[in-house]
Amino acid sequence: MLAVISSIPFFLNNNIGLVTLVVGGFAIYLYLKSKKDHKRDAAKLILKEIRYAEQQIRKYKEFMRYSLSDRLLPTNSWNDNIHLFVKDLKETDIDLINGFYAKATYIDIMIRKISDWKTQPKEIMPFTESLPTQQEPSITAQLNPNIKAIKFISFDPMAETQIILKKVSMNIEFIYNTPTVEKLRKISEKNWYHLT
Repeated sequence: MLAVISSIPFFLNNNIGLVTLVVGGFAIYLYLKSKKDHKRDAAKLILKEIRYAEQQIRKYKEFMRYSLSDRLLPTNSWNDNIHLFVKDLKETDIDLINGFYAKATYIDIMIRKISDWKTQPKEIMPFTESLPTQQEPSITAQLNPNIKAIKFISFDPMAETQIILKKVSMNIEFIYNTPTVEKLRKISEKNWYHLT
């Protein structure tokens, strides 16, 4: 046994090319494996994000409100990892996922705006100027009787945001059960020994 152990350094010294080849091959294998693992993990995370966002939108369609403390996309793994899937997905597949993420991100922005408006302290502005009455025409009307009275339209940004939020939420296309997401699912289920 001692003779076998003492012959190992001699073997390694005489076969340095073989040792370099084995070590180099192992290093390349580990690199490819870590790259594939990262891609598989990213695909799993993207699937979870899509599923969660669709659940939140379905709840909205049922109850017509979002929880202001929740986000549809707490993380956005698609934007960070899209480069990993360029070879696996067609342009139309990428466009479909991009569209879903863009709309879900937009909904998150609208929810955040509503939350900000609801949590801001309300300021009461005293109204000190009196409006002209029928008996007392405005100064502009006195100077030029051809000018029509200006009507002021009230604008409620929170109501407008709610309208936009509803429109986007009702028109978002669910993609979790599409062939595109099925391709991501297959990537996420590849075993460790699949390097392609």
